Amino acid sequence: MDTEPSGVPANCRMSRYDEGASAIYRESYAESYPALYIAPWSRKHELNATNLAHIFDGLEPARPLWVDLACGQAWHFSVFPGRGRMIGLDLSEAQLVRAKRNAPEAAFIRADMAHAPFTPGSVDLVTNFWAGYCYLGSEGRIGSMLNDAVSWIRPGGALYIEVLLARDLESFNRSHFSGQTGFVVVPRSTDYTDWRYDDVGGQHIMTSPPLEFFLKILSAKFQQIDARHDSSFMVHLIATGRKA
Repeated sequence: MDTEPSGVPANCRMSRYDEGASAIYRESYAESYPALYIAPWSRKHELNATNLAHIFDGLEPARPLWVDLACGQAWHFSVFPGRGRMIGLDLSEAQLVRAKRNAPEAAFIRADMAHAPFTPGSVDLVTNFWAGYCYLGSEGRIGSMLNDAVSWIRPGGALYIEVLLARDLESFNRSHFSGQTGFVVVPRSTDYTDWRYDDVGGQHIMTSPPLEFFLKILSAKFQQIDARHDSSFMVHLIATGRKA
């Protein structure tokens, strides 16, 4: 089996939802992705970069090992060239082709984030932006992935996740972005915990547990947890000081 420079398999075990997610993130969608989800959201990405800079300042290693789950086209890596050792994981080959161009120093793995091949205590920072965990489709799978991610982080390390809450989803269809693009959120449960997002890529089947779900998993594992809403659609959940 081929491996990336990190020594991890380039292709890891896939799960049932993978086929649907991979079908959405095909070549045509990847081509239009920056215009849809990078350029229009400059404030969000500036906040991501500011938060990441603060996290890096608090990490002990000079070149920390940073794993980005559902890394997409590696925009976040591209903002911090040389700042650390970077491994991006994503299901979409089309996205990863672009990620390698945007962050040539990073290693990339095509894999399901629920079966990522990292060992306990081996990583300094784990990130997951745009609430990519929502694709896992159930609280059980999301919780399992989050527990795995926490286990990879060595003492003193950090976790940064953008959390998309059900209570914010209903307002999306009244947003300027939705009005411009015609992209819509459709509830699959009355409280929007289960929902669907329809855009030019197709139908994204998603699940959004409450913030308390994440805090319950993280609170005993980190010295400090900060959860701040960006006044748009995301809660920036940052856990620092991984306990031994």
